[in-house]
Amino acid sequence: MFSIRLAILLVLLLFPLSTSAFAELDPDLANPNIIINLPSRTLELYSSNSLIKVYPIAIGKPSTPSPLGNYQIIDKEIDPWWFPPRTGQAIPSGPDNPLGYRWMGFASMYGIHGTNAPWAIGLAVSNGCIRMHEENAEELFEVVSYGTPVRITYDRVKIRRAENGEVSIGIYPDIYEWQELSLNEVRNKLNSYGVGDFLSDNELIEIINEEADRQIVFAKFHNIKVNGKMLEDNAVTYKDTLYVPVRTVAAALGANIVWDEQNGLVHGDKRSVPGHLIGSQIFVTAENASILFGILQEWNSEANCVDIDVFTLLLNGRPVPSDVQMIDGILAVPIIPLSDVMRQKVIHRADGEYWVQGKKVPASLIHDIPYIQITKIYDVFGAYVYLNSQSRSIELTYPSRG
Repeated sequence: MFSIRLAILLVLLLFPLSTSAFAELDPDLANPNIIINLPSRTLELYSSNSLIKVYPIAIGKPSTPSPLGNYQIIDKEIDPWWFPPRTGQAIPSGPDNPLGYRWMGFASMYGIHGTNAPWAIGLAVSNGCIRMHEENAEELFEVVSYGTPVRITYDRVKIRRAENGEVSIGIYPDIYEWQELSLNEVRNKLNSYGVGDFLSDNELIEIINEEADRQIVFAKFHNIKVNGKMLEDNAVTYKDTLYVPVRTVAAALGANIVWDEQNGLVHGDKRSVPGHLIGSQIFVTAENASILFGILQEWNSEANCVDIDVFTLLLNGRPVPSDVQMIDGILAVPIIPLSDVMRQKVIHRADGEYWVQGKKVPASLIHDIPYIQITKIYDVFGAYVYLNSQSRSIELTYPSRG
């Protein structure tokens, strides 16, 4: 079994964290608000409750810590002058001014500003103000206005659920020695975001001890559509495997399932597949969902969505009990039910081949069940095939044999 460090490395490669992942800021951003977290040395910009962008910052040194609490922007200034404490000598705007070219005050003597020392970003070096890279300060300046809320926190554990569905955890150093961490505190933080069941105690202990000082993506949530209708619950990618909430999908399909908790199985009308209890929900892998329900799944990366479709097989207008799968990009149906309704006997030879009326059937096995692509049905069975994408049906026309 891979160690958690290797797993973390793989996850970071799959889901790199970067401020560049966020779109350029809209200067008319609705309801902007700022959360500054001191241990992570980050400034998070939100629009209402949606995280828009994360900026690296410098914070107060331990002898002059940045203040905690709830504030608001009370002052904005372009090309500010700096009045150093105790010296009384003013420094005008320019390359020697440590405030940079933008100032956003949130309390008496405290503000968010640019810097002429970009090397300091990420460190605890200031007299309590929040320093940003100059280009970031200028970008933020255009978005915030007087009264924009600013909350300064001291959270060594940061859980983020990004707009693209990525969920990450970060364990950050106790810069001011204000907060020790316990496993229960980290677990409770995860639970408050509804993701407490994705990481084991051993994995969390190793993450805590590692104190990676960065966000580590451990899951990603996805939308689900069934026959074009968006569902309330999400699919989730966890440890490189896509899972779907089986009860939610079953309800959307009008299918019946039974959860066998003792054996860890989900029983459908015809088949059973392994299930996984995560929190209060039962998940199955996307592959096993196809087996259980006979559904087609397509990944829509632009919408971060799993599209699930159910196709109906019709013979001369009448439904055929069957499921539809995809083989090499072509829809396929099970051979045995198809041959039964067409009253054509299938012979399964000892060499594994399937034959119908002296013709070899080009069969493909899916979990030991033989399927035939719909493009090959006419050659074998003599039935005409019409794919009706709008009604999600495969319509076969075949002469009645009495």
